[in-house]
Amino acid sequence: MIGGLWKSTSSVALFAAAGLFVGGVAMPSAKAADLGGDCCADLEERVAELEATTARKGNRRVSLTISGQVSTMLMHWNDGGSTTSRASDTYVVDNVMNGTFLQFAGSARINPNVTAGFQLAFSFFSGSRSHQVSQNDDDASGTVNVSTDVVPIIHNANWYIDHKSLGRITVGRANTATAGITTIDLGGAGVIANASIGYTQRSFFTIIEGEGLLRTTTWGAMLGGGTINGSSLSRGNVIAYSSPTVGGFSLGAAWGENDVWDIALRYAGEFSGFRVAAGVGYIHNSNGLNEVGSDAGTPSATCTNDADNAAFHCQPNVWKGSASVMHVASGLYLTGAYVNQDNDAAGQGNTTLWYVQGGIAKNWTGLGNTVLYGEYTRVNHGLLSTTSGSKYLPFTDSRATVWGLGVVQHIDAAAMEVFLAYRRYSGELENFPGSGNIDLTLQDFDVVMGGARIRF
Repeated sequence: MIGGLWKSTSSVALFAAAGLFVGGVAMPSAKAADLGGDCCADLEERVAELEATTARKGNRRVSLTISGQVSTMLMHWNDGGSTTSRASDTYVVDNVMNGTFLQFAGSARINPNVTAGFQLAFSFFSGSRSHQVSQNDDDASGTVNVSTDVVPIIHNANWYIDHKSLGRITVGRANTATAGITTIDLGGAGVIANASIGYTQRSFFTIIEGEGLLRTTTWGAMLGGGTINGSSLSRGNVIAYSSPTVGGFSLGAAWGENDVWDIALRYAGEFSGFRVAAGVGYIHNSNGLNEVGSDAGTPSATCTNDADNAAFHCQPNVWKGSASVMHVASGLYLTGAYVNQDNDAAGQGNTTLWYVQGGIAKNWTGLGNTVLYGEYTRVNHGLLSTTSGSKYLPFTDSRATVWGLGVVQHIDAAAMEVFLAYRRYSGELENFPGSGNIDLTLQDFDVVMGGARIRF
């Protein structure tokens, strides 16, 4: 439709100019009645003026699609009570689990088998983001300039060449092969419930049970840092390859800045009344955030010797994946995810995340599927993770669990999902020297979230 609109630009301008000309004829003046040779020149000049002020795409060969989504919610939290801050509050936040963004994409057919295209995507840091707010900051003012209100950030900027039989090559800032590999979801609750559990509460501070003081340790650190609790995110400045789908299987790989590389295998199919989707991937030298860390850095005692780069190799390697199965007739589904990150710091075990979600998705209302779900997450050795930011704290281990339940109502006519969800975060510290080498329990953290996402 956009292409058709641009193609009609000259016609619109011509009719507008003609209307002005006819209006001039109706005026009682000698010049208006003059049908001499100057009339066509005047008309063409007016058409040129109108076309110069009309928006148009760069050329007539590349299509342009503008898309995106807005995802915001109310978040009511309760940290169990503290002597130094509010025990509970309600914030209005951007739901970063499926955040607000704007995308420009386009493509052009080179021949029947080959297509070239591009992607340019922005997110908007509106100041109050669900994974950056805390008990002491409802605007995440330490991470954005709230005086500017909205800060656009480029997520992806790349071009690609796609061959129907050979696959696609992408160059630029792009998602790598393992992006989204832990959040494969057939149930339809992913707008608020998936394995990226840190995208809602990870900047909130923990409280040791009975102590009543906010600790510097955050729930994000307890949940293993960005590579664990934000395991669905993986992007960088890369060259990436994705294969065509063959028998339900597809393969992806990427290599880029600072020697990050990853590979992933995905499957989707349907048989015997069941729909199945799954994926598994491995990423080397990842930090789980916007930019990857460097292979080579300052030598540190916390890094083990590495065969190819002794005492320098501090960024983690991660195995991760997820699977989802749905019984089509009943709408019953089950989803699971797993993350295993090596920790190069000497003497520390790997950090692992287990996630499971189950429920039912049926169109009972006529609006779209209603999804009722429950979820459970377990993170072991989260504070010992190389990306938790807390690996030097004096204890030998940590455990964190998250369970929750909720409802998501899909409204198909508006490309919209409305949701209401509850989660409880719990954690334990093992052999804490400052308390006589005993195990410590963190106060439970409760949160209720309600909001919507609309796509365009």
